[in-house]
Amino acid sequence: MTSNQNKYLFTVTHFNGDADRVAAPLVLANNALAAGGDVVVWVTLEGVMLAKQGAADGVIPKSFPPVADLLKAFKENGGRIGVCPPCAKTHGVTQENMLANAEFMGGAAVIGAAQDRQAFTF
Repeated sequence: MTSNQNKYLFTVTHFNGDADRVAAPLVLANNALAAGGDVVVWVTLEGVMLAKQGAADGVIPKSFPPVADLLKAFKENGGRIGVCPPCAKTHGVTQENMLANAEFMGGAAVIGAAQDRQAFTF
């Protein structure tokens, strides 16, 4: 990673009921990756469901490609997902059922990851 690489943090707080709000940050994150950015998507509240294997399969936005397709591209292009541990516990997301590019990222870790990053929240 070069020192002038653009770094981004996208926070996703939604999952059920608003597929476009789940897809929009992934569209931006994928574009940032395509431009050579270092990208972390942090999921919290019900957004942690995005990190659960198979959960996104039925999430079809009105305005964007299916969320499962966006997640696949995000993983293939080196995107990382940070998962709020307390929210994961609430929503049944475990180490065993998380996506391969996801990891638990608590408060201190997300604050550290946010340093020197442009941040967006959805």
